[in-house]
Amino acid sequence: MKLTKPQIHQLYTFTQKHYVDWYDVQTELVDHLANGIESHLEQKPNATFESALNTEFKKFGIMGFSDVIEEKTKALNKRYRKLVWKYFIGFFKLPKIILTLFLVWGYYQLLIVFPSRLWLVAPTAVLLFVIPVWKIFQQSQKINQIKKQTNKKWLFDNISLQLGGFIHFLQIILQVGFLYSDGIWSNTANFIFSFSIVLFSLALYVAIYIVSPKLRKEMAKQHPEYKFV
Repeated sequence: MKLTKPQIHQLYTFTQKHYVDWYDVQTELVDHLANGIESHLEQKPNATFESALNTEFKKFGIMGFSDVIEEKTKALNKRYRKLVWKYFIGFFKLPKIILTLFLVWGYYQLLIVFPSRLWLVAPTAVLLFVIPVWKIFQQSQKINQIKKQTNKKWLFDNISLQLGGFIHFLQIILQVGFLYSDGIWSNTANFIFSFSIVLFSLALYVAIYIVSPKLRKEMAKQHPEYKFV
């Protein structure tokens, strides 16, 4: 027994009432619930749609759909980070590896030349903070525009705005730089810091300009309703 369109719409409303705001997660849950309800009604033809829905919902346990949202969030974050790593490795092949090493050497030389490393660390912190924040702001504006046009929110968009958690790594690197900016660093310490800054900058570039657009194309294929203007 196939569910009707009004019943499918009722399932979307049901998931939304149970605190599932993301349309992509709603769609997965609706498919799961619909399959379960159809099987339930085939086995018990006298059962009502509402009773079958309650039976299927109880299978999610006391936490309801919250566990599904958490698992979906973890899966998307993992997918995002895997793609960043995949394209990040591409920079360690010719000719990109030459550019990478040149950037490390250049930053290392600047650390040595500047009287105080703070003169270099501070502008670096500003750039590595402003660029992703500006890009995230632009994306959030587009996402809000989509929400107004379609009345839909997507968990993927929320994940992409967080850049897979790379901002947290940036905080650690820059905190080390600020804390020890006035201390005496060995050549090895200067090189490690230069290497870390350059590698993180490349990873940030990959996350913003390569991975996010590719994942949006995948989302558009999986969900025709998804449009990123």
